Amino acid sequence: MERFVASVSVSSELDCTTDRMLALDDPRWTALSHAYGPASDIPDLLTRAGQDFRPGHQPESTWFDLWSALCHQGDIYTASYAALPHLIAVAQGHLERKRYDPIFLSACIELARLEGRGPAIPTDLAPSYRQAVAMARTLAVENVSSAWDSDSDAALRASAAALGGDIRGARLILDADDEQAL
Repeated sequence: MERFVASVSVSSELDCTTDRMLALDDPRWTALSHAYGPASDIPDLLTRAGQDFRPGHQPESTWFDLWSALCHQGDIYTASYAALPHLIAVAQGHLERKRYDPIFLSACIELARLEGRGPAIPTDLAPSYRQAVAMARTLAVENVSSAWDSDSDAALRASAAALGGDIRGARLILDADDEQAL
């Protein structure tokens, strides 16, 4: 039998209650998949991610492992949908510490879904996924004006676009950021 968490609190200003978020100790994680196979390691990574404030491009960070497993080269997996509400649960704390990995990873998962780069959302995960996407969009929009550098500005603007369903807008921001990096 699946176990779900009834709610998550992200910030006092934003009600981040999610409906039926898959609990981290639910055995169903082993039936979900990520880029490297069964997602049994994702609950531990999500638990550690809440306290790991290193950027996701650092190979020794928990965020690097989450990015690699959940949004590998732009493709997503069933575990990506189950993980997204947990990512949003830690997003506000990371934004307060000038880290955007939780919100940006969530946005990239949603962008990949919109672009058809993964499986359909499992029916039982859909309500919490959709609620978390809406919460993530609110967080992204609220934090765009607080961007602390050009990377965070691009990540938060692209996140707001992707989480709002604007594929073209998100791609324009991400592609412009890629061109500037060259």
